[in-house]
Amino acid sequence: MDDMTHVAILLVKATPELPIVGAASGRAKVLGYDAQALRGMPLSLLCPLRQPDGRPSAATLDSVLAQLQQGGSLSLPWTFQTRDGETRPHELHLTLTEREGEPQVAVCMVDVSRMQFAEVLNQAKNELLEMVASGQPLTPVLNRLTALIESQFEGLYCTVLLLDLDGRHVHVGAGPRMPHDYMQALEGAEIGPTAGSCGTAMHDDRLVIVDDIATHPLWAAYKALALPYGFKACWSAPIHAATQGVIGSFAMYYREVRRPSPEEISALNIASHLAGIAIDQARRDEERRRTAQWLEEQVQARTAELLAAQDELVNSRKLAALGQLLAGIAHEMNTPLGNALLSASALRAGSAGFAERMAGGAPLKRQELVEWVAQAQAGTELVEQNVDRALRLVNRFKELTEGSGRAVRSRFDLREAVLQAWARVQSRLAVERVRLTSELPERFVLEGYPEVLQQVLEQLLENACLHAFRNNSGGHIRVMARRSSDRLTLELHDNGAGMPAADLARAFEPFFTTTFGQGGSGLGLFVAHSLVSGMLGGSLELESQPGQGTVARLVLPVQGDEALALAA
Repeated sequence: MDDMTHVAILLVKATPELPIVGAASGRAKVLGYDAQALRGMPLSLLCPLRQPDGRPSAATLDSVLAQLQQGGSLSLPWTFQTRDGETRPHELHLTLTEREGEPQVAVCMVDVSRMQFAEVLNQAKNELLEMVASGQPLTPVLNRLTALIESQFEGLYCTVLLLDLDGRHVHVGAGPRMPHDYMQALEGAEIGPTAGSCGTAMHDDRLVIVDDIATHPLWAAYKALALPYGFKACWSAPIHAATQGVIGSFAMYYREVRRPSPEEISALNIASHLAGIAIDQARRDEERRRTAQWLEEQVQARTAELLAAQDELVNSRKLAALGQLLAGIAHEMNTPLGNALLSASALRAGSAGFAERMAGGAPLKRQELVEWVAQAQAGTELVEQNVDRALRLVNRFKELTEGSGRAVRSRFDLREAVLQAWARVQSRLAVERVRLTSELPERFVLEGYPEVLQQVLEQLLENACLHAFRNNSGGHIRVMARRSSDRLTLELHDNGAGMPAADLARAFEPFFTTTFGQGGSGLGLFVAHSLVSGMLGGSLELESQPGQGTVARLVLPVQGDEALALAA
């Protein structure tokens, strides 16, 4: 009842049955009754036969009257029944009074049904907001919302319809208690000014109340769909988003012709508001997900492009390096092989001349024979020297491609390894005026690849002899080392000519040398750097300035399978 008061005062006689003698409730009705209709009515007739705890209402009122006569006042929870048969919880406050010498009871009735209903809706609101905040999917949230509203009203069925982004068609959002076929029939329906309760509510953006589906003009085109399922009344409220306007509708269905109560209107408004929050959040999440997916696809596409460009750049650099390598090989091999071929051709021509003279019987002078022998010997030596140079160059190339499979790991003394490397360089280059000083301690024992380390030391020592001390000038090379728990640092200091910055920057490039045509191949430091960074797992760097000598520094790890290790 829309016009029922929530606070009323009745005056009843303090006699059995508690007959009502007056009512004060303003212009509103008391439990659906006019004040005049209440006069003479026993208070028990405003109550259900039994209270919620099972006690008979009439007998309980007799007990209440007895307590009141002893104490004078009394407060207790009580349930009344409206004229329409609806039970409502109240707080009952009774006070014993006297009027014209007749004992009476002032009955203050406080209807708490709306407060309880508001509390239930508030709890439902908190639960729904928590589900939204925790990122629950939209369908479970809407199903829970409809279930919470339906639980407050007997015979209620709720639905949520979602308005498509085109603003014209609807999709099913929720309605777990509704017939499946009915909900499927609503899928894709178009909204309009006479499209039932929900379609009209979304089209007009207003609350639509239809108390009789069978006769209402808004349902003329849709009543054949709803009536077979027993639905006779439908009220729908539009659902709004913060910045998108109408995005759906929340509807209440009943299987009886009726209009909504204030509580139902309140519940409908609250439900549409909560549904709006949930739908809006879900759409924002979906938009963020699509944006993130689009960004991820863009990043992946861009990454693929960069990787392809990188591969192309690497291939280009490989081709450029291969071209440089082939050009260097051709240049280096061409000189000794060309010299050897020239000497061999000269020997062949001289031999052909002698053979021709001998075939013709021409006499040979002793001096001519001596000169030919000397010429043949010089030519042979030149061939041998150039072939040997070519073979050494080929061996350098082999050093670049040989793996660690030929290297043998063993214990060795670092000082002895340095001295052996120096002895080989002295034998190969016949250096006499260069002096080596080893400042390494005795019994500096390591475990690793001694042959590889000696090969690196030979390259560094040979490079110093050929470039730091040119023209067999005198010089001094000092070798020193220091070690820590995880690395070994080995340094070779020379007091030679030093290197300009431009040469220092290219020192480890293949085929770079400052002595082209003078026996230098430009592979020595490149080989040494490759062996150190590859098989030995360390680093090699140079420090030098013109006129101040050069420092070659090897930094090698002393732990791991690819490194040296300090022996116990």
